[in-house]
Amino acid sequence: ACDLTLDPNTAHTRLSLSAGNKQAKCDRDNQPYPDHPERFEYCEQVLCEESLTGRCYWEVEWSGWGHVAVAYKGISRK
Repeated sequence: ACDLTLDPNTAHTRLSLSAGNKQAKCDRDNQPYPDHPERFEYCEQVLCEESLTGRCYWEVEWSGWGHVAVAYKGISRK
């Protein structure tokens, strides 16, 4: 599996990052993240710091509802 780290500069303010930026949790309250041009503002999303190339996989655990997706770094944030 790929060891991925979530990028706090891209995290939507309703996402709380923990465990060394390896986990994200959706909260009702906004997090006090500083403004950043790469931050997602519309949907509760976060990008990884690492770029992926070739074949790779990752393992995900969640409870309740959730989505996992793959996107280019240039995805719209605003």
